[in-house]
Amino acid sequence: MSVMDELDRKIIALLAEDGRLPYRRIGELTGVATTTVHQRVRRLTEQGVIAGTRITIDWEAIGLPVTAMVSVEAPGGLPLAEVAKSVETLPFVQDCYAVTGEFDLLLTIRARSSDHLGEVLESIRRFAPGRSRTVVVLATYFEGRTPDLPDRP
Repeated sequence: MSVMDELDRKIIALLAEDGRLPYRRIGELTGVATTTVHQRVRRLTEQGVIAGTRITIDWEAIGLPVTAMVSVEAPGGLPLAEVAKSVETLPFVQDCYAVTGEFDLLLTIRARSSDHLGEVLESIRRFAPGRSRTVVVLATYFEGRTPDLPDRP
């Protein structure tokens, strides 16, 4: 992978903010030609720096207003990747991270209600019956933010 320059970082930051931003507009905002933007985005995609575009979802508007972070302990001896693959089959588990500390995995759950969250937690216990800790989000001030990109990888 070649080193990213300032223009690459500007393009990535603009696309992170709005993945549907037209190349023409990115060119205007960065002061380069549309073809330059297109070539840069293609190169960054080929290199795996850009792996797709995403939308921002208003979870409450689509009927999933409850967000919870669930830390779980993987059953003894089972590889974390195997537990994660099982948990991935559950439709309301949004994210799964291997973490350090007291627990093995950290999950983000989106649920319809607290009762529904309880049902999702019961489903998770089938794959990870050990200890767990659930934290329910009371308010979201921001999420999905892209931090400043470093000058060097």
